[in-house]
Amino acid sequence: MRIALRRILFPRFVRRPINRFVRSPFGRLVGHFLARLVAPSESAGQDSASTEFEFGTGALLGLLAAPGAFQCLMLLDKYSSLLNWFRGRRHLDILVTSLPDKYLFLSLAMAVTGIVTVLKWDRILPDSQDYLNLAPLPIRPRRILLANATAILIAVVTVAVDVNALPSLLFPLFVTASAHTTFADFVQFAAIHAASVLLASFFTICGVFALLGTLSALLPREVFRACSSWVRAVTLLALLALLPTGFAGAALVRSLELHPHSALQFLPTLWYLGLYQSLQHRASPFLEAMGRRGLVAAGIAFALMAVSYALSYRRRFAGVLEGGRRPSEQRLFALVLSLLDFFSRRAPAFQRACHRFVVRALLRSESHRLAISVSIGLGYLLASQDILGAPPPVLYDALPAVELLQAPLAAAYLLILGLRLAFEMPAGVSSNWIFRTILDPRENETLPVARLVMLSFLVPLVLFPTWLLAYITSGFPRAAMQTFYVLALSVSLIEVQLAGYRKVPLTCPMPGFRDHLPMLCLIQFLGYELFTRAGASLELWMLGQPVAFLLVPAAMAGAWYWNRRRIEDAREAGEWEEGMTFENTPVRAVERLDL
Repeated sequence: MRIALRRILFPRFVRRPINRFVRSPFGRLVGHFLARLVAPSESAGQDSASTEFEFGTGALLGLLAAPGAFQCLMLLDKYSSLLNWFRGRRHLDILVTSLPDKYLFLSLAMAVTGIVTVLKWDRILPDSQDYLNLAPLPIRPRRILLANATAILIAVVTVAVDVNALPSLLFPLFVTASAHTTFADFVQFAAIHAASVLLASFFTICGVFALLGTLSALLPREVFRACSSWVRAVTLLALLALLPTGFAGAALVRSLELHPHSALQFLPTLWYLGLYQSLQHRASPFLEAMGRRGLVAAGIAFALMAVSYALSYRRRFAGVLEGGRRPSEQRLFALVLSLLDFFSRRAPAFQRACHRFVVRALLRSESHRLAISVSIGLGYLLASQDILGAPPPVLYDALPAVELLQAPLAAAYLLILGLRLAFEMPAGVSSNWIFRTILDPRENETLPVARLVMLSFLVPLVLFPTWLLAYITSGFPRAAMQTFYVLALSVSLIEVQLAGYRKVPLTCPMPGFRDHLPMLCLIQFLGYELFTRAGASLELWMLGQPVAFLLVPAAMAGAWYWNRRRIEDAREAGEWEEGMTFENTPVRAVERLDL
């Protein structure tokens, strides 16, 4: 099937030039740099030679395509022609009414591609491995630079197309279907959407590369190493801050047209929104000017990236072997690590040490950081949508809107789900023997560690923002109740996600594909809807009767007692599997009857 699909997509007259290029010396050099871009970084604390799992290109591309596809599915309700007929929304100009969603997809595309580029920051410029492998060879530095630039161009195009491929198909399909337009209108809408979001993604990636190249070319090497992590962190925060603005596109356009000289004119997402509307002939004169600014900015970013990268590459390639502090020794990493270690201070010695190991591995491993950042970024995206869509309160002490109560639950669910998935991704399987040696396989000593790690990330990323938002809008007593409720539901969700978990996080090989994976994805989606919508509705009812909050610990105690009885009954019947596992057992192709 795979070979047949390859023959259809790539005919023989296309495959032959590609094969000749791949087998040529320059093509092999480009392949080396492409493999280097997707390989785990040295700062991740992984040894690729001793690690049985790599975060493959297919899994990475699938993870990057998920936010846009998920957001398209969330728009089915808005662009349903049947629902709009019941609502009385007829004969709408879809090119104008879809403006907020266009801005949303532009923000999402720029944020996701920018975050991936920043996470791959340390793989762009050469390192000691490249110097030792390539410097002794009879290859001109100019050819090495050209090969690396070609590899980066291929990676940029691949990431930009992957992030925007599904939205470029589904979003125009949903919008044009709601207005009963022709197939030609759909093709034109899809082409304009793809061009706009791809150009926005291209600008973001070139801007990040230009920033890296400029700093590397202007600053001394020691200064660049010292400030690289800080600049990287600030850039990540700026890109994450771009996600909440995705639901305020219409408001930003109105504000910018009323105040043309405000700081909003420097927001790149508005440039490419203006270009989007200009291509569809629905832009005001001011938005047309913003669209022209976006085209100029993309050209300037590309030129600056090319010049600064060429200057910095030779400089870094010549001085790459000089000493310097590793990224893991930077102050920011130590500060975050000490903050997360605070939650395990009162734990037993083994749990405290294992907690520190898991947290350090999550923070230092590129694939784990990507999984966590995508999950919490998607959670913040959905939470921001709920917050910005909530009606303003009439009185200060009035009950909050249900959308405000759904927001922290959405962020908590996706963060816990992302951490649970990250636990299945090994940081280094070669270290598994340590836990086999020191742990009693008949006991499950690492389940509290997994629970504690999830709570360590949950408190600063979800619970503290929840308390702060509730305190600003409703005061201290109601903020305490809402935070306690989110914590209680999150602890219950953690117990559900960790049910039957008997592994040391990050140490088992990646489990293979399961036949019931689509069903698991459906269950997780239904669980998200139940956790957020039903949980928010129940919380709103409890806020009207604060005494009802006493039902939460009572229900949790009852569930704990029921689960304890269930485990004891299973043990008595010999159906409960005790102890720990250090390997993911493969799924049997043929089940025996054991008669």
